[in-house]
Amino acid sequence: MSLLCHSQVLRMWKFTLWAVALVFTNFLGLSDSAAQQIRVVPSISVLEQYDSNVFFTPKSQLAPGTKADDLITTLTPQLNFMQVNSLVKANLSVGAVVQKFVNNSALDNVGFNASAGIDLAQAVNRVLPRMRGFRIFGTYQYAPSAPAFGAGGVGGGFGGGGFGGGGFGTGGFGVTGPVDSGLLTQRIRTTMFNIGLSNSYSLSPTTDFQTNYTYSQLSFGGNLAPTSTASGQPQNTVFDTQTHSISAGPTSKISAVDTLTVKYTFTQMSQGQFGDFATHSGAAGWGRSWTKEWSSSVNGGLTLIEPIPDASVSGGQRRVPATMMPTGGFSLSYVSGSSFLRKLGSEIQEATGSTGGGVISSGGFLPLLAGMNMPGGIAAPGSYRVTLMYNLGVFPSFVQTAGPIYTHTIMLASMAGITDRLSVQALFNYAKSSFTSESIGTNFTTYGTTVALNYLITPMFTARLSHQWLMFDTQTSGVSAGDLGFSKQVILLGFTYAYSPRGDFFRAGAFWEGMSGASSSAESGVGKSGSGGVDIKK
Repeated sequence: MSLLCHSQVLRMWKFTLWAVALVFTNFLGLSDSAAQQIRVVPSISVLEQYDSNVFFTPKSQLAPGTKADDLITTLTPQLNFMQVNSLVKANLSVGAVVQKFVNNSALDNVGFNASAGIDLAQAVNRVLPRMRGFRIFGTYQYAPSAPAFGAGGVGGGFGGGGFGGGGFGTGGFGVTGPVDSGLLTQRIRTTMFNIGLSNSYSLSPTTDFQTNYTYSQLSFGGNLAPTSTASGQPQNTVFDTQTHSISAGPTSKISAVDTLTVKYTFTQMSQGQFGDFATHSGAAGWGRSWTKEWSSSVNGGLTLIEPIPDASVSGGQRRVPATMMPTGGFSLSYVSGSSFLRKLGSEIQEATGSTGGGVISSGGFLPLLAGMNMPGGIAAPGSYRVTLMYNLGVFPSFVQTAGPIYTHTIMLASMAGITDRLSVQALFNYAKSSFTSESIGTNFTTYGTTVALNYLITPMFTARLSHQWLMFDTQTSGVSAGDLGFSKQVILLGFTYAYSPRGDFFRAGAFWEGMSGASSSAESGVGKSGSGGVDIKK
């Protein structure tokens, strides 16, 4: 099946934008009852970090005299925007990441990121009463290197608290794109673009039919690693990748604590010098809330990979037959409070005189990106959350050889509140990938860990101290892993100021919950704006 042509995609998005504009015109511009509150919170972070390998490459491949380690100063100005009324909720983040290197001044750069989420469920519900969910989301990122784990990161789903320039990547909607597979490139200019929509239509009081569409594009610029051609080592070739993904299926609440999901997913991928290929996936999933603390989900199915070009044959005339692969995954989450942590926190509070607290909650629906100053990061004293996730799926490879890869990914993440001002976060990521074609004998393995402390100095000013470790190995027939693998460590000290007089920007979950309250006030006609950030009551 051929890739959707650009004209078809353009028509699709013209229709989507037309629909969104129609909704806004009919329900926002002409309705005085749809009172709304707009909140703009500017923030800025400054961090210093030591990076042991700024080029993401084996040191043996670097040109003589090149220093792989460096001290980096990063400045991240950003605007967080939220708009809420009775019909539409919108989250938007726009920022820049400015980096200055001490030893490698040629690497000085300015990156950009933008993320948006728009919830149109209430507006669409006026036209289609059974429509329970309708969201549009999009992200854009320009950076000097691609993150290894787009779906992982301290803060992703654990209250945020991210800082710009960390280097390993944070955020995402789960395992949805190439950068979620753990693959890493050498230091190279990378542009990532992602846009999509999701909706949910009620078939019965207990069953919804959910559909999702996502278009993503990953492209690369010039290689920034000064490698030595005399070493004889293969270069880290990269491939631009475009992906269309469409999924649909029912989700049923089969009991008070159990949910059953059946889903079909069609994905089309296009890569330069390789061609187009497509996959068809069918899966069933079961989610259960065992107690107030424990919850879990499990899913499994099959993915059919349509015939693809044989990379081992020049000219691409020969094709690998269709392949069927098992896919699936599970997640396990525990959320609770610890008497030990509460006792420890109270003892520290007696010495520091601090009081207050928040809750652990991801909140909002803004897609997360590496380099964003995200709300959250400070959990309630004594509260903690631990989540284990595993996924087995098919991704497009964009390093060394293009084509589909079969990837195992594991994420173990935790967050705990020690006091009302001090929180600790820890993360472990693992990915192992191999090509679905037996003629390509290359495997990729990536490990990553992060340990971080977040401390709230004032309600609008926070500090972060973290250590990150990353290991990337590739194994090719006849080549040892040590020849192509590399590791790196990053020690980071950062400070972030967010103009949010409510004092809720750094409290886990509070930033989003505050806007929910504003929405209720707007709907009831109270007309009372808050004091945090820049609030505009219309």
